Amino acid sequence: MDVIKEEYAKKGFVKKNRALFLYNEGLVDKNSTLLLARKGDRVLGTIGVLREKNNKLPCSKLFAEELLALDLQHRKVTEIGALSIKSDAGTENLVFMLYLKTMMYAIFVDKVDDIVVQVREKMAAFYIRNLLFEQIGATKIHPEYGNIHTCLLRVDVKAIREKIYEKPRYGTRGWIRILHELGLLAEYKKTCHQSWLCNKFTLDKKDAELYHYLCHL
Repeated sequence: MDVIKEEYAKKGFVKKNRALFLYNEGLVDKNSTLLLARKGDRVLGTIGVLREKNNKLPCSKLFAEELLALDLQHRKVTEIGALSIKSDAGTENLVFMLYLKTMMYAIFVDKVDDIVVQVREKMAAFYIRNLLFEQIGATKIHPEYGNIHTCLLRVDVKAIREKIYEKPRYGTRGWIRILHELGLLAEYKKTCHQSWLCNKFTLDKKDAELYHYLCHL
C-alpha cells in the first residue's frame, strides 16, 4: 500500500496527506490477484488482476454505461488495476513487463474472455500499440484520482482466441505456436509455473471489513 500511495501522490492522483490505504473493491475479492515486482525484499511495483465484486468491476464507477453497452454479462471479465511503479525502480521496461506478465496470467491461467483497464488519456496509445487494447467510449474526468482524463480500454480475448483456432496452421495449440514465434514461450511457461506454485492469500470477512475501514479513515 505504501508503494501505491507514494506513487499516486507523486503523480497527483491522490493528496499526499490522505490515508495510506487506498480502497479498491477488486482487491478484497477472493478471485482477484495482486502481483508484485520485487528486487530482493524490496517491492518495486504492484499490479492487480481484479475480478468482479457484487457483479461490478472497479471501473464501473466511471464507465458503467460503456460496460453495459459491451454486454459482458455471460463472459468472464477481469480488470487490470492498482498499478504503481517506484520512480527509482531503475528498470525502464518494468511497466511493460508487469502488464505482459499480468495479461499472460489473465489469459492462460485465469482464462478470461475480456480484459479492461482504466488509463490516463495520454498513456492510452501505449496500451493500444503494444498490448492489443482498444478504447471503449469517450475520455472522462476521474473524480477519485485527481480529475485526470481517463480512458477505458478493452481486449476481447475470446475473439482473439477464436480467430487463432480458426486458422488450420495453428491448430489446437495455436497460442503455444504464436508465443514461440514471438519469443515469449519461456515467459509464458515461467508465468504458469509461478502461478501453480503460489499459495494464494485470501481475506476473510473480518479482514475485508477492517481494510474497508482503514481505507476510509
